[in-house]
Amino acid sequence: MLNYLLIIFLALVSIGCSKKENSYFPLNAGLKWQYNVALTTRDGLEKQKYILQNIGPGELNSEPVFLRESLDGTILYYSLSEEGIYYLGNSDSKLLDPKFYSDRQIVIPKNLTVGAKWNQSTITKLLKKTGPPQKTEFKIIADVPLDLRIESLDDTITVPAGQFSKCMRIKMTGSAYKNAGNYVGLTLVNVEQTNWYSPGVGLVKLERLETTQSAALDKGTLSIELVNFESK
Repeated sequence: MLNYLLIIFLALVSIGCSKKENSYFPLNAGLKWQYNVALTTRDGLEKQKYILQNIGPGELNSEPVFLRESLDGTILYYSLSEEGIYYLGNSDSKLLDPKFYSDRQIVIPKNLTVGAKWNQSTITKLLKKTGPPQKTEFKIIADVPLDLRIESLDDTITVPAGQFSKCMRIKMTGSAYKNAGNYVGLTLVNVEQTNWYSPGVGLVKLERLETTQSAALDKGTLSIELVNFESK
C-alpha cells in the first residue's frame, strides 16, 4: 500500500527554495506532511495515515538529488532537469542492503501554464477483491498510459489542514485493454486521477479512480488529503 502511494504521489509527491516556478513541490529540508488516506476496493474502505518528511540534498550514482522519507523508512529520490521535477524512484532505508527501485517520471513540469501537457504511465493497484477459497486475492494489474494536463492554476481547495488558494490542478486520464485471466477475461481498464498542489506547500489533495468493464472488479478509489504541514 505504501509503495503504491509513493508511485502516485506523486505522489505522491517541491523543489521550492529559490525557484518560484517549482514551489508547487518544495523539497527543501525540514518540511513535513501528514495525510489522511482513504482506499476503497471491492473489499471495502480502508483508512490510513501517511507521513512524509524532507531530508534535503543527497546523491544517487554521484548525481545530486533531493530526498524525502516516509514513516516506514522508504526514501524517495527527486531531481531537477530542463523538463521539470522528476521522481526517480525509492529505496528502503531500514534494510541492511537497501536496493534502489527506479520509477522515473515527471511530477511537476517546467512549463507551468494552463493547458501544458505531457505523458507517463501508471500501474493499477485499486482493482482487487479477496474471496474464497482461502482468501484468494483477485486483482487486475495493468500498465496504463496516461495523458496529463494542467487544468488550472487558481483552484481553492479545503482539506483538514485548512483552505488553500491558487492551487494547481493536474488531471491524468488513460485506458488500456488487459486480459486478467479466467476470473475477469479481457476488459478495458480506465484510470482518472486529479492532483492539487499549493504554492510553497506541495500536494494538498489527490483523487484517483480506476474502473473496468467487468462487474467482478468494476472500480477502486483512492483519496488523499493533507491534515498537517510543518515548515521550519
